[in-house]
Amino acid sequence: MEDAASSVLMKGAEAGGQIALEDARRNCPEDTGALKQSLRLEKDKATATKATVKVDYDKSLKYGTHVELGARGRPANPFLRNAVDKNINQINEEIVREISRAVGRKI
Repeated sequence: MEDAASSVLMKGAEAGGQIALEDARRNCPEDTGALKQSLRLEKDKATATKATVKVDYDKSLKYGTHVELGARGRPANPFLRNAVDKNINQINEEIVREISRAVGRKI
């Protein structure tokens, strides 16, 4: 039962995470395009009561943190944090929709 529950929750988390990923890609500043192209959605943890995913960039691109948080003389451009913050209602709705679908309920 725990595996089934964690699987359903992960599907919901992935559906919500996809919204954040798409927004982050739209709003990622582009110079060479490497940072934008490196954006990925990764499954994180799943239990019977909780599932998480990560939307992140390739950490070998050391400048990603400076773009997101800013650096001396360069203002922050929080394309990752904003992708979640400005879409939180839509993300939550998609999670509920995906979980409802998985358990056979219409919303």
